[in-house]
Amino acid sequence: MTNLAPWDDTTWAAWAVGLVEPLIDPYDRVADLEAMREQARGHRLRAVTLLAGTLTDLLDSLPDEDPWRHVDPATFGTYRDGLDLVPTEATEIREDIGLAALARPLGREGAQIMSDAEHGWENAAHRANELDDPVPVLARIVSWASWRRRVYVGEDTYPVLVVFSWLRRAALVAAGQQIDDAESHERTRASARIVDDLV
Repeated sequence: MTNLAPWDDTTWAAWAVGLVEPLIDPYDRVADLEAMREQARGHRLRAVTLLAGTLTDLLDSLPDEDPWRHVDPATFGTYRDGLDLVPTEATEIREDIGLAALARPLGREGAQIMSDAEHGWENAAHRANELDDPVPVLARIVSWASWRRRVYVGEDTYPVLVVFSWLRRAALVAAGQQIDDAESHERTRASARIVDDLV
């Protein structure tokens, strides 16, 4: 019988800090992601809810006109989708400080989940739950959404705050309980929404 890893909020919180702090030790980043995958094997609903909820809140914080809020999964998912805000003449995107986060294509599965997030976290979670190993895919989409927000606002702790919020909410969902902070959560989302004329 395989022993499943216990859930540990600290792992997910540490990963969240990595969304806004680029200088975290690379070995720690890898270890956190692997720990997340292990924990998700025994707590799949909790993990998928946490990441899908985080993704949805981040995308919702973008300006209403931002095209990343309404992506076409058939065409979305390369660094070219960031060129509207961060133009480049680089021939090697990994060497472009503004676009390196998008150097690896998102993939069709990730693009589809991002498209589904437009209709709420439950839709994104449902799609992600179809994957054998949803955590790496969801983690990459959340990273992309964090990048997009950072282009508008610069250094920003909102991605971390969103993960912390969803740690509690995902625990409730996994326990079969109702999310009980809808009003305050919506106020936070509204205050974090970017109003910008860059797009």
